[in-house]
Formats: sequence, C-alpha cells, structure tokens
Amino acid sequence: MLEKDIENIIAAHPDEIFPNEGFKLIGQQVVVEGRRLDILFEDKHRRKVIIEIKRGILTREASGQIAEYYGLLKNRGLNENYELILCSNIIPKERKTFLETIGIDCRELGVTLITELAKKYDYTFIDDKPSFDNNDKEINVSSVSNTAGSLPEDEPSIWIFQGNPERYDILNALSDRKIGNSIHWLVNQHKNKIKKGHIALIWMSGKESGIYAVARIETDPIMLSEYPEEKKYWLGNEVDKVSNRVKLTILKRLINSPLLKEKLLKIPELSSLSILRQFQGTNFPVTDKEWSIINQLL
Repeated sequence: MLEKDIENIIAAHPDEIFPNEGFKLIGQQVVVEGRRLDILFEDKHRRKVIIEIKRGILTREASGQIAEYYGLLKNRGLNENYELILCSNIIPKERKTFLETIGIDCRELGVTLITELAKKYDYTFIDDKPSFDNNDKEINVSSVSNTAGSLPEDEPSIWIFQGNPERYDILNALSDRKIGNSIHWLVNQHKNKIKKGHIALIWMSGKESGIYAVARIETDPIMLSEYPEEKKYWLGNEVDKVSNRVKLTILKRLINSPLLKEKLLKIPELSSLSILRQFQGTNFPVTDKEWSIINQLL
C-alpha cells in the first residue's frame, strides 16, 4: 500500500477511523500556508482538521517536520482554527508522546486495519502487483522455490529473514522503486548454511509480525556495507557497519496481504516453526514440510 492508498481510504471512510467526530471532507492534497496537506476535514464543531499520513514507521525526522509545521500554523494567527492528526502504520511511543504533548493527535493505523477496510469497501491498492519487474509479470513463487525437497532436514534451503520495523523501515524499503526487486539483508546467523539459490521469507517483527515478501537469495553471505539506496531506511547505527549480507531478488510482495504470525500459530503443523519458538535473531531455518504448508498459504 502507498501513502496515497491510506489517504484515499481515510478520505472516503473517516468514520471507520474517527468515529463520532462528524468529519466532512473538504479535500485531498489541499494547499494551506504553502504546504500541501494530505487530507483536510471539517469536524462537527466546524474546526478544520488536517490529516497527515506517513507510511511505515514514523521517523524522528518526520516527527520534527510535522511539529515544526504545526507550530507555524498556530503562530500565524489564522482566522480558522486548525487541528492536526498524524497517522502512520507504526508510531514509536516516544514520538507519540512528543507529538501529543504539543497538541498533535497520533493514530497508529496498522497494515491489518488498512487491508481490512480495503476489503470491506472493495478498494484496490494502487501498488497491488507482485513485483516491480520491467514486464509487470506475476512471478510464480512455487515454480522457482521448490529446492528444499531433496535436501536433508539439517540442510534447509528456505529461510526466514527477520527485520525489526523500529530499526529498519521494512514497508517503505520493500516499496521503493529505486531499490526495485534487488535488496540486501543482514545474515547474523547460519552464515555457513545460507547459500545462493535459497529462498528468503521476509518477516517483519512487532505488533503485526508475519511474512511480507518472498525473495530468492542471489549471493552467498559476504562482508558488505549497506547499499546507498537502502541506507535511508535504517533507523540506527547499523547502516554504517560492514556486516555479512546477501543480495535478494524480491519474487512476491505481500505488503497488502501479509501472512501474519497469528494465522501461522493456528496451524498445528507449524508449531515447531523456528521463529515461532524463538523470535530473537535475524535468520531462521524453515523445514521442507513447513515450507510446503507456508507456500500453499501465499
């Protein structure tokens, strides 16, 4: 989903997210005081309410920019009273506290909520396609990933690669057209077993843990610094570290329909899935039997 998708859903169905506020849409991408606003509503008290949307995690930089703009609005002595609500998929507690202290309401709109509203109102996401490949052809995951069947259980060829959204902005990285289908991932465990040609299931941790993409591993792990186009999505000091990494080709994106942990937990055959038993780490093996079940769910 793009920020525009979230914007469109909120603009069309504000009562789903802001019940009892009586929001009436004034417009989308409205310019006020030289800034283009995502959405502008009028509430039941006839106050103007600005909705600003940030996909993925709300970064420190975005928090500062929004706070600065809100301060400018309040200090301009405008004839109309403006309130500001910030919506993002993931809002760290410290940024929520900071913004709400200065009068900016914060609403965390998880991927699950947005996808459920899209289904309810038959909304098609703008980016609802499997890949960014040049021919826009759907890639059949099962046809390129059935490599584990001939290997022993202790030599897996399917892996879960986990990312913490408060350290790495996975949703935006997977959707960045400059990165496209080629992305890199840390290998902190099993560096001698992860090989070129294996398959990686990209897992986002946190409140909405689950599989958000399927990728093919294109290189053995090698010592690399982060690639320039991907650096901006790191939210910590890992960006400048030279670490074991692999190059991946994204085969299928599941951002608009992730395979969530809560669903996997209900399947008895996946009760021993490594990441469900021990979620600390970056790289987790998946057995052939587990992969056959997960592949059917994708």
